[in-house]
Amino acid sequence: MELTPVRIRVIKPGDNLTGIVLAEFRKRRIDVRNRDVLLVSSKVVSVAEGRVVRLEDISPSRRARTLAKKTNLDERQVELILRHADRIYGEVHRAFLTLKDNFLIANSGIDKSNSRNGEVILWPRNPQKAAERIREEILDRTKKHVGVAIVDSRIAPLRQGTTGLAIGVAGFHPVKDYRLKKDIFGKPLEITLQNLADDLACAAHLLMGEA
Repeated sequence: MELTPVRIRVIKPGDNLTGIVLAEFRKRRIDVRNRDVLLVSSKVVSVAEGRVVRLEDISPSRRARTLAKKTNLDERQVELILRHADRIYGEVHRAFLTLKDNFLIANSGIDKSNSRNGEVILWPRNPQKAAERIREEILDRTKKHVGVAIVDSRIAPLRQGTTGLAIGVAGFHPVKDYRLKKDIFGKPLEITLQNLADDLACAAHLLMGEA
């Protein structure tokens, strides 16, 4: 496996993300091949979709103001977290553990990093559909069948630091099934599934970094 990092310009709301990525490929003479996998930062997908919110436009509720004091977060950001979380399991300093689109993720995926002062960026509207759209656009423009994964970072309980997470996948099977295959001693595996999408997301996250 070979990983090729591709840095594009800063994305603005309304930009055609696929077109910008393919233009950068041409500029760098990177050929798109069948069975390549494109791993895209969820942040640029969100920005292209216009999922950027100015905090000055948000009026925090009483609950948001109370929780903001407990977590040391901006009360307007807390209000957005409450609005977008499917469920909140608890909070710690500067973070809520939330369920969002069936993912356990901090703060409903809402982030201040890599955004302008006074703004936060929401998760893509539908990460799965975003991955499928990018895959179809690449097929239409290049006639190549590629896989696409939308990648965010997350933290895990009792582990320090972030790792990659695939929140939308298209064009390849995200999970490899090892059940009924045999281990090195000939014993059949009974429950083992390997999450290829998250493995690839971690590899991409290593190159993307957090800043």
